[in-house]
Amino acid sequence: MSEQNDAHIGNQLFVSSATAGINESPVLPGRDPSCLGIGPSAIPGSIYASGCVLIGNPTAYPIPEVPEAAVMIARPNVVTNPLAAKCIGLLKVTNKGLPPSPPTPFDVMFGDPAIGQVGIAVNSVMINVVNSTFINILTPTISIFANKFHVGSLNEVGAKLKTGVAMESGAKCDAGARTEAGPAKNASPTAAPIVKGPLTVGKVFTGRALKNKGFDIEHPTRKGKRVRHICVEGPESAIYIRGKLKGTHIIDIPDYWQGLVDYDTITVNLTPCGKPDLSLYVKEIRDDKIILSSDHLTQVECFYQVWANRIGPELHVEYDGESPADYPGDQSGHSIAGYTYDKEDS
Repeated sequence: MSEQNDAHIGNQLFVSSATAGINESPVLPGRDPSCLGIGPSAIPGSIYASGCVLIGNPTAYPIPEVPEAAVMIARPNVVTNPLAAKCIGLLKVTNKGLPPSPPTPFDVMFGDPAIGQVGIAVNSVMINVVNSTFINILTPTISIFANKFHVGSLNEVGAKLKTGVAMESGAKCDAGARTEAGPAKNASPTAAPIVKGPLTVGKVFTGRALKNKGFDIEHPTRKGKRVRHICVEGPESAIYIRGKLKGTHIIDIPDYWQGLVDYDTITVNLTPCGKPDLSLYVKEIRDDKIILSSDHLTQVECFYQVWANRIGPELHVEYDGESPADYPGDQSGHSIAGYTYDKEDS
Protein backbone atom coordinates (compact mmCIF):
# COMPACT_ATOMS: atom_id res chain seq x y z
CA MET A 1 0.00 0.00 0.00
CA SER A 2 1.56 3.27 -1.11
CA GLU A 3 1.53 6.37 1.05
CA GLN A 4 0.31 9.73 -0.17
CA ASN A 5 0.83 12.77 2.02
CA ASP A 6 -2.01 14.99 0.84
CA ALA A 7 -4.90 14.37 -1.51
CA HIS A 8 -7.53 16.78 -2.78
CA ILE A 9 -10.87 15.40 -3.93
CA GLY A 10 -12.64 18.01 -5.99
CA ASN A 11 -16.05 16.38 -6.18
CA GLN A 12 -16.96 13.19 -4.25
CA LEU A 13 -14.91 10.54 -2.49
CA PHE A 14 -16.02 6.90 -2.92
CA VAL A 15 -14.49 4.10 -0.87
CA SER A 16 -15.93 0.94 -2.39
CA SER A 17 -14.98 -2.06 -4.52
CA ALA A 18 -18.30 -1.86 -6.39
CA THR A 19 -17.52 1.09 -8.63
CA ALA A 20 -19.65 0.17 -11.63
CA GLY A 21 -22.40 2.68 -12.23
CA ILE A 22 -21.13 5.29 -9.79
CA ASN A 23 -22.41 8.73 -10.75
CA GLU A 24 -24.24 7.23 -13.70
CA SER A 25 -27.51 5.70 -12.56
CA PRO A 26 -29.55 6.36 -9.42
CA VAL A 27 -31.26 2.96 -9.53
CA LEU A 28 -28.44 0.53 -8.79
CA PRO A 29 -29.18 -0.60 -5.20
CA GLY A 30 -26.14 -1.13 -3.04
CA ARG A 31 -23.82 0.77 -5.38
CA ASP A 32 -24.75 4.35 -6.04
CA PRO A 33 -25.36 6.62 -3.01
CA SER A 34 -28.29 8.40 -4.63
CA CYS A 35 -28.82 10.57 -1.54
CA LEU A 36 -25.48 12.30 -2.27
CA GLY A 37 -26.59 13.28 -5.74
CA ILE A 38 -25.94 11.75 -9.15
CA GLY A 39 -24.16 13.34 -12.11
CA PRO A 40 -24.56 17.10 -12.29
CA SER A 41 -26.60 17.07 -9.06
CA ALA A 42 -23.81 15.40 -7.04
CA ILE A 43 -23.04 17.29 -3.84
CA PRO A 44 -19.36 18.34 -3.90
CA GLY A 45 -17.36 17.29 -0.85
CA SER A 46 -19.50 14.21 -0.15
CA ILE A 47 -17.96 10.95 1.09
CA TYR A 48 -19.30 7.45 0.53
CA ALA A 49 -17.85 4.30 2.11
CA SER A 50 -19.48 0.95 1.45
CA GLY A 51 -17.78 -0.73 4.40
CA CYS A 52 -17.04 0.07 8.02
CA VAL A 53 -15.33 3.33 8.92
CA LEU A 54 -12.66 3.55 11.64
CA ILE A 55 -11.49 6.92 12.92
CA GLY A 56 -8.74 7.28 15.49
CA ASN A 57 -6.64 4.69 17.31
CA PRO A 58 -7.15 1.21 15.74
CA THR A 59 -6.03 -0.54 18.95
CA ALA A 60 -9.30 0.55 20.55
CA TYR A 61 -10.98 -2.19 18.49
CA PRO A 62 -8.43 -5.05 18.75
CA ILE A 63 -10.41 -8.14 17.70
CA PRO A 64 -9.36 -9.11 14.14
CA GLU A 65 -12.07 -9.10 11.47
CA VAL A 66 -14.76 -8.19 14.03
CA PRO A 67 -15.84 -4.58 13.50
CA GLU A 68 -18.05 -3.44 16.36
CA ALA A 69 -20.06 -0.87 14.39
CA ALA A 70 -20.46 0.66 10.95
CA VAL A 71 -18.75 3.76 12.31
CA MET A 72 -16.13 3.28 15.04
CA ILE A 73 -14.62 6.33 16.70
CA ALA A 74 -11.70 6.28 19.14
CA ARG A 75 -9.20 8.82 20.39
CA PRO A 76 -6.36 9.44 17.94
CA ASN A 77 -3.08 7.62 18.53
CA VAL A 78 -0.87 10.47 19.73
CA VAL A 79 2.17 8.16 19.72
CA THR A 80 2.16 7.70 15.96
CA ASN A 81 0.55 11.07 15.29
CA PRO A 82 1.57 13.61 17.99
CA LEU A 83 -0.30 16.47 16.31
CA ALA A 84 -3.54 14.58 16.90
CA ALA A 85 -3.32 15.71 20.53
CA LYS A 86 -4.84 18.98 19.31
CA CYS A 87 -8.19 17.16 19.17
CA ILE A 88 -9.65 18.07 22.57
CA GLY A 89 -12.83 16.01 22.42
CA LEU A 90 -13.76 12.64 21.01
CA LEU A 91 -16.95 13.64 19.18
CA LYS A 92 -18.75 16.92 18.71
CA VAL A 93 -21.86 17.60 16.63
CA THR A 94 -22.62 21.25 15.90
CA ASN A 95 -24.86 23.21 13.59
CA LYS A 96 -22.72 26.32 13.76
CA GLY A 97 -22.04 27.79 10.37
CA LEU A 98 -22.68 30.69 8.11
CA PRO A 99 -26.18 31.72 6.97
CA PRO A 100 -28.39 30.73 5.25
CA SER A 101 -28.13 27.44 7.16
CA PRO A 102 -30.19 27.87 10.35
CA PRO A 103 -30.55 24.95 12.78
CA THR A 104 -33.53 22.65 12.36
CA PRO A 105 -35.29 20.26 14.77
CA PHE A 106 -33.91 17.33 12.73
CA ASP A 107 -30.23 18.15 13.13
CA VAL A 108 -29.66 15.09 15.35
CA MET A 109 -31.81 11.94 15.25
CA PHE A 110 -31.37 8.47 16.77
CA GLY A 111 -33.23 5.75 14.95
CA ASP A 112 -35.82 6.06 12.21
CA PRO A 113 -39.52 6.24 13.22
CA ALA A 114 -40.47 4.50 9.97
CA ILE A 115 -38.27 1.48 10.79
CA GLY A 116 -38.27 1.19 14.58
CA GLN A 117 -36.64 2.31 17.78
CA VAL A 118 -33.03 1.80 18.78
CA GLY A 119 -31.32 1.50 22.14
CA ILE A 120 -29.09 4.20 23.59
CA ALA A 121 -26.68 3.66 26.47
CA VAL A 122 -24.90 6.67 27.99
CA ASN A 123 -22.20 6.31 30.63
CA SER A 124 -21.47 9.82 31.80
CA VAL A 125 -20.42 11.90 34.77
CA MET A 126 -22.81 14.78 34.07
CA ILE A 127 -25.58 15.51 31.57
CA ASN A 128 -26.77 19.11 31.27
CA VAL A 129 -29.78 19.82 29.04
CA VAL A 130 -30.92 23.39 28.33
CA ASN A 131 -34.18 23.26 26.38
CA SER A 132 -36.12 26.35 25.28
CA THR A 133 -39.64 24.93 24.90
CA PHE A 134 -40.55 21.42 26.05
CA ILE A 135 -39.26 17.84 26.15
CA ASN A 136 -41.72 15.16 25.09
CA ILE A 137 -41.04 11.55 26.18
CA LEU A 138 -43.34 8.68 25.19
CA THR A 139 -42.34 5.53 27.04
CA PRO A 140 -44.08 2.84 29.09
CA THR A 141 -41.49 2.94 31.89
CA ILE A 142 -38.90 5.37 33.26
CA SER A 143 -36.56 3.89 35.84
CA ILE A 144 -34.33 6.24 37.84
CA PHE A 145 -31.89 4.86 40.40
CA ALA A 146 -30.72 8.10 42.01
CA ASN A 147 -31.86 11.16 43.88
CA LYS A 148 -34.19 13.27 41.76
CA PHE A 149 -34.55 17.02 42.19
CA HIS A 150 -37.36 18.86 40.39
CA VAL A 151 -37.91 22.60 40.24
CA GLY A 152 -40.98 24.07 38.54
CA SER A 153 -44.46 22.93 37.66
CA LEU A 154 -45.02 19.20 37.20
CA ASN A 155 -47.99 17.81 35.29
CA GLU A 156 -48.44 14.05 35.47
CA VAL A 157 -51.15 12.12 33.64
CA GLY A 158 -51.70 8.43 34.20
CA ALA A 159 -50.96 5.89 36.89
CA LYS A 160 -48.06 6.58 39.25
CA LEU A 161 -46.36 4.01 41.46
CA LYS A 162 -43.89 4.89 44.20
CA THR A 163 -41.93 2.25 46.10
CA GLY A 164 -39.77 3.20 49.05
CA VAL A 165 -39.49 6.28 51.19
CA ALA A 166 -41.01 9.51 49.82
CA MET A 167 -40.18 12.89 51.31
CA GLU A 168 -41.81 16.11 50.17
CA SER A 169 -40.93 19.60 51.34
CA GLY A 170 -42.81 22.78 50.51
CA ALA A 171 -46.33 23.56 49.42
CA LYS A 172 -48.36 20.86 47.72
CA CYS A 173 -51.65 21.17 45.87
CA ASP A 174 -53.74 18.16 44.79
CA ALA A 175 -56.64 18.62 42.38
CA GLY A 176 -59.07 15.82 41.72
CA ALA A 177 -59.65 12.44 43.34
CA ARG A 178 -56.77 10.80 45.17
CA THR A 179 -56.59 7.22 46.46
CA GLU A 180 -53.88 5.82 48.70
CA ALA A 181 -53.62 2.09 49.42
CA GLY A 182 -51.71 0.84 52.43
CA PRO A 183 -50.86 2.31 55.80
CA ALA A 184 -49.67 5.92 56.00
CA LYS A 185 -47.11 6.83 58.61
CA ASN A 186 -45.88 10.26 59.60
CA ALA A 187 -42.50 10.39 61.27
CA SER A 188 -43.15 13.84 62.75
CA PRO A 189 -45.94 14.82 65.16
CA THR A 190 -49.17 16.01 63.61
CA ALA A 191 -50.05 18.29 66.50
CA ALA A 192 -48.21 21.49 67.37
CA PRO A 193 -46.99 21.77 70.97
CA ILE A 194 -49.40 23.63 73.23
CA VAL A 195 -47.95 25.55 76.14
CA LYS A 196 -51.18 26.12 78.02
CA GLY A 197 -54.82 25.38 77.49
CA PRO A 198 -56.68 22.41 75.99
CA LEU A 199 -56.47 23.52 72.34
CA THR A 200 -54.69 21.45 69.68
CA VAL A 201 -53.85 22.15 66.08
CA GLY A 202 -56.83 23.09 63.94
CA LYS A 203 -57.92 20.83 61.10
CA VAL A 204 -57.88 21.70 57.43
CA PHE A 205 -61.27 21.34 55.74
CA THR A 206 -61.37 19.85 52.27
CA GLY A 207 -64.79 21.29 51.49
CA ARG A 208 -63.49 24.77 50.69
CA ALA A 209 -60.14 26.07 49.52
CA LEU A 210 -57.86 28.62 51.19
CA LYS A 211 -58.34 27.29 54.72
CA ASN A 212 -55.70 28.33 57.23
CA LYS A 213 -54.56 25.92 59.90
CA GLY A 214 -53.11 27.25 63.11
CA PHE A 215 -53.00 27.16 66.88
CA ASP A 216 -54.15 29.62 69.53
CA ILE A 217 -52.62 29.76 73.02
CA GLU A 218 -52.48 32.02 76.06
CA HIS A 219 -49.71 34.60 75.90
CA PRO A 220 -46.64 33.01 77.53
CA THR A 221 -45.56 36.16 79.43
CA ARG A 222 -48.44 38.69 79.41
CA LYS A 223 -51.56 37.86 81.41
CA GLY A 224 -54.87 38.51 79.70
CA LYS A 225 -53.47 38.19 76.19
CA ARG A 226 -53.36 35.38 73.66
CA VAL A 227 -51.20 34.41 70.65
CA ARG A 228 -52.44 32.94 67.38
CA HIS A 229 -50.08 31.53 64.70
CA ILE A 230 -50.78 30.12 61.24
CA CYS A 231 -48.66 27.14 60.23
CA VAL A 232 -45.82 27.33 59.26
CA GLU A 233 -45.51 28.83 62.75
CA GLY A 234 -45.11 32.50 62.01
CA PRO A 235 -46.95 35.81 62.27
CA GLU A 236 -48.42 35.57 58.78
CA SER A 237 -50.25 33.18 56.49
CA ALA A 238 -46.97 32.25 54.84
CA ILE A 239 -46.40 30.01 51.85
CA TYR A 240 -43.02 29.08 50.46
CA ILE A 241 -41.02 27.13 47.92
CA ARG A 242 -37.41 26.14 48.23
CA GLY A 243 -34.84 24.16 46.31
CA LYS A 244 -31.51 24.23 44.51
CA LEU A 245 -30.51 25.73 41.16
CA LYS A 246 -27.64 24.36 39.08
CA GLY A 247 -26.78 25.71 35.65
CA THR A 248 -29.86 27.94 35.45
CA HIS A 249 -30.76 31.39 36.76
CA ILE A 250 -34.56 30.93 36.71
CA ILE A 251 -36.71 30.03 39.73
CA ASP A 252 -40.12 28.84 38.52
CA ILE A 253 -43.10 30.12 40.54
CA PRO A 254 -46.01 27.63 40.80
CA ASP A 255 -48.98 28.72 38.72
CA TYR A 256 -51.33 28.40 41.71
CA TRP A 257 -49.51 31.28 43.45
CA GLN A 258 -51.39 33.73 41.21
CA GLY A 259 -54.49 34.72 43.14
CA LEU A 260 -53.21 32.95 46.25
CA VAL A 261 -50.31 35.10 47.48
CA ASP A 262 -49.54 38.82 47.66
CA TYR A 263 -46.63 39.28 45.22
CA ASP A 264 -45.59 42.49 47.01
CA THR A 265 -44.63 40.37 50.04
CA ILE A 266 -42.31 38.00 48.15
CA THR A 267 -38.84 37.64 49.64
CA VAL A 268 -36.03 35.54 48.16
CA ASN A 269 -33.09 34.07 50.08
CA LEU A 270 -30.12 32.88 48.00
CA THR A 271 -27.16 30.85 49.30
CA PRO A 272 -24.41 30.08 46.76
CA CYS A 273 -23.05 26.56 47.08
CA GLY A 274 -19.84 25.02 45.81
CA LYS A 275 -18.10 28.38 45.61
CA PRO A 276 -18.76 32.01 46.60
CA ASP A 277 -20.77 34.20 44.25
CA LEU A 278 -21.00 37.74 45.57
CA SER A 279 -22.54 38.91 42.29
CA LEU A 280 -25.68 36.74 42.65
CA TYR A 281 -28.89 38.75 43.12
CA VAL A 282 -32.60 38.87 42.22
CA LYS A 283 -33.01 40.80 38.97
CA GLU A 284 -36.77 40.57 38.40
CA ILE A 285 -39.89 38.92 39.84
CA ARG A 286 -42.58 38.00 37.32
CA ASP A 287 -45.91 36.21 37.68
CA ASP A 288 -44.42 32.83 36.72
CA LYS A 289 -40.72 33.10 37.48
CA ILE A 290 -37.97 34.82 39.42
CA ILE A 291 -34.98 35.85 37.31
CA LEU A 292 -31.55 35.94 38.95
CA SER A 293 -28.43 37.66 37.70
CA SER A 294 -24.77 36.88 38.26
CA ASP A 295 -21.36 37.33 36.71
CA HIS A 296 -21.44 33.54 36.23
CA LEU A 297 -24.92 33.33 34.72
CA THR A 298 -24.58 29.91 33.05
CA GLN A 299 -22.84 28.45 36.10
CA VAL A 300 -25.25 29.54 38.83
CA GLU A 301 -25.39 27.01 41.67
CA CYS A 302 -27.29 28.01 44.79
CA PHE A 303 -29.96 27.09 47.31
CA TYR A 304 -33.05 29.28 47.39
CA GLN A 305 -36.07 29.99 49.57
CA VAL A 306 -39.01 32.05 48.33
CA TRP A 307 -41.56 33.21 50.90
CA ALA A 308 -44.79 35.14 50.42
CA ASN A 309 -47.92 36.01 52.41
CA ARG A 310 -51.28 34.61 51.36
CA ILE A 311 -53.97 37.05 50.31
CA GLY A 312 -56.48 37.58 53.09
CA PRO A 313 -57.46 39.67 56.08
CA GLU A 314 -54.84 41.04 58.44
CA LEU A 315 -53.65 38.57 61.05
CA HIS A 316 -53.71 39.84 64.66
CA VAL A 317 -50.77 38.06 66.28
CA GLU A 318 -51.30 39.46 69.79
CA TYR A 319 -54.73 40.43 71.08
CA ASP A 320 -56.66 40.87 74.32
CA GLY A 321 -58.85 37.97 75.32
CA GLU A 322 -59.40 34.84 77.35
CA SER A 323 -60.08 32.45 74.46
CA PRO A 324 -59.98 32.33 70.65
CA ALA A 325 -63.55 33.64 70.70
CA ASP A 326 -62.11 37.05 71.64
CA TYR A 327 -60.07 37.27 68.44
CA PRO A 328 -60.74 40.77 66.99
CA GLY A 329 -60.32 39.92 63.32
CA ASP A 330 -62.18 37.98 60.63
CA GLN A 331 -62.53 34.34 61.72
CA SER A 332 -64.01 32.98 58.47
CA GLY A 333 -60.66 31.89 57.07
CA HIS A 334 -59.43 30.24 60.28
CA SER A 335 -60.13 26.80 61.66
CA ILE A 336 -59.16 26.36 65.32
CA ALA A 337 -59.95 23.11 67.09
CA GLY A 338 -62.64 23.75 69.66
CA TYR A 339 -63.43 27.16 68.15
CA THR A 340 -64.29 26.49 64.54
CA TYR A 341 -65.93 29.44 62.79
CA ASP A 342 -67.24 27.53 59.83
CA LYS A 343 -70.82 26.63 59.01
CA GLU A 344 -69.64 23.39 57.41
CA ASP A 345 -68.69 22.15 60.88
CA SER A 346 -72.04 22.88 62.46
